[in-house]
Formats: sequence, structure tokens, C-alpha cells
Amino acid sequence: MPPPPNVTQKVLQYQYPPLLLRYPQLIRLVYWCNYITQLRKWYVIKEWSTILKASRNNFVATDFGCGECQYLLPFCNNYPSAIFQALDVNAESIAFAKTLGAKNLIPFQFDIEKNASTAKADVAICIGVLHYISNDVAALQNMYASLNSGGQLLVYVPITGEILTGLYRYIFNHYQQYESLNDRKRVYTESEILGKLLAAGFTIVSKRYAYGFWGKLSHELLNSCTTLYFSAIWPVKIVALISLLVLLPAIYLCMFFDLISTNTSGNGLLLKVAKV
Repeated sequence: MPPPPNVTQKVLQYQYPPLLLRYPQLIRLVYWCNYITQLRKWYVIKEWSTILKASRNNFVATDFGCGECQYLLPFCNNYPSAIFQALDVNAESIAFAKTLGAKNLIPFQFDIEKNASTAKADVAICIGVLHYISNDVAALQNMYASLNSGGQLLVYVPITGEILTGLYRYIFNHYQQYESLNDRKRVYTESEILGKLLAAGFTIVSKRYAYGFWGKLSHELLNSCTTLYFSAIWPVKIVALISLLVLLPAIYLCMFFDLISTNTSGNGLLLKVAKV
């Protein structure tokens, strides 16, 4: 029998700690921490905000694989006449979403591999989810069926998986981290994800590469330190924490350079697609 999961494993697998369940609004602090440490979120929030602003007042927005609702809850008050649907296969995520108190946030447990949503969406988002799904072809077909005609879907997937440094490769392969704990099924190639989206019926509206050279470097520096801090023995944890504090200015500078760069390739792909 495997040992029981530790605190880090529970958090990375969306098992919410008692303090957060007691004071669910503390999740906004988690959103902030995610924003300042995840370059992916800089790209996504900018595009998602633009999509919502361009939508009609009473739109329906769906997050396929909502997790802790980081792409829904911050917008609920800004669009009180809209409906935000939080869909996730994880019962704990849905139970937590129900405690958040936003009147226009509608959470329900849902397996996108098996069914399409009966409540059609005008806009939808699916961020960092598809590469964990066994039957991603069925999931994309169901997402397509879950949209109204003319609806838009914002998708982010990792592609390529290029690693710059040998140190990060070693840490990634030898220590527990988010990808291993959540059983990542694949890393896409660009042609693979585009082909699956087109086969599902979507039209590609726009695409943007994230994690070019500077983004990869920032990711490897940050994740090397955080993975060692969460998964290594205590002496290594201390060295990792000190290293992280020293490297933070360089990490943020690399993240900023990536965001303002016109990347022609990268380890991440942000796609806006539409149902016509």
C-alpha cells in the first residue's frame, strides 16, 4: 500500500486544506500567488479579459476543468448579469466552488470526456487540462457541442517540452512535481493539437506562443527551486529557498521579456478557437 499523501501532494492534487475550506475567500490570495509565479497566467488572463469585455452583457462563460475557479471567480462581480459555469470532474473542486458565494457562479461535477454540457456557453476556457485527459478527442468534441453557434473557446496547452538546462531535467525526472502527481498523459506538438481542434469542428481564430527562450529559462529557474523546496530533504529545501529569493529578480525579468517578445515558437500555445 502506498504511503498517504503529504501536504504538498494534497494541494497539488486539488485536495483543499481545512483553513481554505473554513475561509474560502482566502483563495484570492492563492490566485494572486499563482499570478505572480505563473507566466502562463499572464498570457491567459490578458486574452480571457479581452474576450469577456467583447461579449454581450448576459453571456454564459464555462471553464472546462475549473479547478479552484481562478479564471471565473475574479470576474463574477465585474459581470453580474453573466453566468459563469464551473465544470470539473473532481468532486472536491466542485464542493469548494460552492462555498465561494458568488451568485452567478454555477459549479457542477462534469466529465467532459463522456458528455457535452446541456447549458450552452457563449465563451469558454480550458487551460492546462487537455494533456491530463485520456480521451482528449472526445473531450474536444464535447466542448464544441457545449458552445453556442459563434461561441469562442480559449485553450492553453503545453507543446514541445524542450528543456534548456541539465539541472532542471534532473530535478524534473527525480523529484515529485505537479506533472508526475497528476499523471500527465502527453505533451502536444503544435500540429497535433491544431489537427485535433480542427477535427472537432473548431475554426482557429488566433494563436500565440508562450515560453520562448526567456519563458523557458524563467520556468526552469523557478520550478527547480520550488520542486526542491517541496520534494527534497530539509537541507536541500533550505538551499532551494535561499536560491529562489536570490533568483527572483532574474526570474521576473525573464518572464517580462517573454511576455513582450514576439515568440515564433515556445513550450506553450494559447489558442482562441470558434464554433461557426
